Amino acid sequence: MTLSTAERARRKKIVEDLLQIGYHPQGQRGGLASATKTAERREGINYPNWVRAEEALKRKRRENFAVDWSLYVPPAKAATVTRGSEEVGEELSAEDHAHMRAVSLSSEVTDLITASKYPVVNPEAIIIDSYLVRRYDRSVGGYVIKEGTPRTWMTDTLRVAPITNPRNRNFIFTGAQNDAPIHEEFWANLQAYAAYLDAEIVVGPWTYETQWWAENNPTARAYATELTPYLCFGQMKIGDNFMFCGEMNTLPTASQPISDLVTYSRGRWAVFPHAKRQLKSVPSTDPNIQAHQVMTSGAVTRPKVIPRKAGVKSIFHQVVGATVVQFDEEGDVFCRQITAGEDGAFYDLDAHVEDGEVTTGHRVKAITWADIHVRKLDAANTMASFGWDMRGNVGYQRNSVIEVLNPYFSIYHDIFDNEPGNHHHVGDNAYSYEMAIRGRDSVEGEVIQCGDFLLRTCGDDRQGVVAEGNHDLALEKYAREARYRNDGINVRFGLQLEDAYLGHVEARSHAIDNDLPVPRFSLLEHAIRMKYPQLGDKIRWCHDGYSYLIDGIEVGNHGFRGANGAKGTVAGFARMGRKMTIGDKHSPEINEGVYVAGAMNLRHGYNKGPSGWAVSHVVQYADGKRAIITLQKGKWRPEKPIIRMPAAREAVAHSVA
Repeated sequence: MTLSTAERARRKKIVEDLLQIGYHPQGQRGGLASATKTAERREGINYPNWVRAEEALKRKRRENFAVDWSLYVPPAKAATVTRGSEEVGEELSAEDHAHMRAVSLSSEVTDLITASKYPVVNPEAIIIDSYLVRRYDRSVGGYVIKEGTPRTWMTDTLRVAPITNPRNRNFIFTGAQNDAPIHEEFWANLQAYAAYLDAEIVVGPWTYETQWWAENNPTARAYATELTPYLCFGQMKIGDNFMFCGEMNTLPTASQPISDLVTYSRGRWAVFPHAKRQLKSVPSTDPNIQAHQVMTSGAVTRPKVIPRKAGVKSIFHQVVGATVVQFDEEGDVFCRQITAGEDGAFYDLDAHVEDGEVTTGHRVKAITWADIHVRKLDAANTMASFGWDMRGNVGYQRNSVIEVLNPYFSIYHDIFDNEPGNHHHVGDNAYSYEMAIRGRDSVEGEVIQCGDFLLRTCGDDRQGVVAEGNHDLALEKYAREARYRNDGINVRFGLQLEDAYLGHVEARSHAIDNDLPVPRFSLLEHAIRMKYPQLGDKIRWCHDGYSYLIDGIEVGNHGFRGANGAKGTVAGFARMGRKMTIGDKHSPEINEGVYVAGAMNLRHGYNKGPSGWAVSHVVQYADGKRAIITLQKGKWRPEKPIIRMPAAREAVAHSVA
């Protein structure tokens, strides 16, 4: 429909009048609102399209009524906009109210994200715009413009000032939900422990609206006042290898809070604020660099969610806790989890914090060690974990993991590697030659090393538990397939193994035929006890397919067998509903109630290419809570290892003996 000249002139005047009172030109920002959009809402006419049509006529040098955008007069700052117009008998329009509301919210948000010890350095990245809606008003018999909730978005990642030199610094990262009560007992204990460690507390926030009818209300941003100095709304980079992602506002009901964030930190260790405990190991492409980890923080606030499925489920998984991050003098990072009970008390390594008091020297309940593989033990990692090196046994390291944490239970996975008789190398003459020239071709010798390892790491007050794994079972396969018959030095020992295994077959057959309980048997256990009968009850063997519980946590499943005959996966175990600590994967992980240990050595020969392996142990405390500690370059915490070396004469005597 062709518009009259008078109508076109009228429209031009309406838009230009709006420009002169502070409404911004089409395609720009900064005014009260868009002049063309405002005119459209008022009259129900598509002003943006009409403006574009007139500008097209102008470009063609034809008669036009193009708007003169130079008439735009920017409005005064929002802080100066008041209801002063009422003094002259004028009432603020819906657009004015919406703009004032947006400016007010912008000021509040800016104050919030810059008020702590970790202020956001780019608050301008948050954009808060006014919003108007068109609704029918019965009193006037037509549509009117009403102010709506301001719209909020970001144009850049929020950041706080980076910490360039983290050496010898300690941090405790936790998270908090808006409009949720703080766990006062845990908060008091966390502050006490921070003072003990000389650590900085950093709290990452997340928002969640608990009103059913306003789930997306962005204005509900109140946090417990005690947390104000510690809130961190931006990304904090610490050194070259770590970041705290305080900008990552993740709903507390998220079931996999970091599953799609493993690449977000781009090669750095990272902690994301969230109430559900989760940890992932991210593969490294450099075989000389251990895989980094991304994890969640835990929460310092109590749960407060909508009573729907997602909310109810999230309460079950919410963890009152934090993540301790320490840097040593070389800048290496050490992360571990602390999880509090309902009373707010928690353990961290040998420390216990309760009622605001820190005590040390506490024994842990159990340690599930990184998969052992005795033949492939790394010297530095063995020293840090157990205090001695199996390759010579000359040095002794004080304050090793086993000495400081002194576990009541030591859980071992894949102690046996089956290095000389590995079925993957059957017919590989070069491999057989390598084993021979290195003096590592004896299967019996590896069994003896396993027994020696168990004898050294167990004691009268420490119960050893072997969670039988696939590498342990490889000895049985070696005997069953009679591969020892063409294996030189291993023939006689292989005959002993096969005889023992056939004896078990006879006993098992008799039990099955007579409806008796089938006896449990492990050929590796038989071989080790044959060499080390003194192990006795110091070692308990959790045979393949059976269970071993410590305080309700399954620690006897190696992790290579899943449910119903399927291959064992972390995701599969997580769906079983049983808390578990497993090995096998060599890549540390926390998923639901499943904790995964790493491996004592990152180089096994066959694992070429990108690897998520790490030297990680799982610690289980007296209260049933768990944590993963990861070694860095032969260190398990930020202190120099203290190694005692005997006198030269003693060392020689020891080696001769």
